[in-house]
Amino acid sequence: MKNALRFGRGCPNKKQLMLGLALASGFFPQAATASGFTQGQSVREEPPTEKKAVRFGAKLGVNFANMNFNQGFPKPVTPIETTWKTGAVAGFFLQIPLLPKLSLQQEYLFSQLGAARTSTATTYRLRYLSLPLLLQYKVLPKLAFVAGPQFDLLLQATARTNGATTTITHDTEERSIGATAGLSFYITDHISLDARYLQGLNHIGIGQRSDVLEFKHQMVQVAAAVRF
Repeated sequence: MKNALRFGRGCPNKKQLMLGLALASGFFPQAATASGFTQGQSVREEPPTEKKAVRFGAKLGVNFANMNFNQGFPKPVTPIETTWKTGAVAGFFLQIPLLPKLSLQQEYLFSQLGAARTSTATTYRLRYLSLPLLLQYKVLPKLAFVAGPQFDLLLQATARTNGATTTITHDTEERSIGATAGLSFYITDHISLDARYLQGLNHIGIGQRSDVLEFKHQMVQVAAAVRF
């Protein structure tokens, strides 16, 4: 009997049990809420940035070109006057992303250059396979700056004087190297208008060995491009 009384004194009464259950029920919802908040935070983490894919496209436009004989070597004693001529440019390109705003653009173009020499009434037409290698940096969402070297391989050259056209491919230096820079305005993500200027860097010889004139190319190009 005494043992039973002692046992009764050591056990918690109903009030103590109810108090303990109330405290427990108040603790577990808070723990669940805290756990849910932590899980919610992990779910809302930003997904990893997707890598941009390589794009390809086509372009078509017009060149306004000049052959500056006064930049040749040796420089002519009497300045040679020339006028700029128009020509077509067309081809395709690859655009390779490097950074979020920076990309590498390799172009493969058929390009017509030339000029008219005033003193001899001779019009030169030079057709090239042009290979610009450009870096493109987006300064604004719809505006990009492009710059880089351009390598040209001569396909055909002609000279027209007094209505007679002569092929002078073998009398014209085959390789041309220039530096080009310009802007691309994106009308949409797939269509852009491009404008750039090219300055020839190397001297290009034209004519027979005994009578060779040298010049440097100058060109303004305006084109429309479509990207896929």
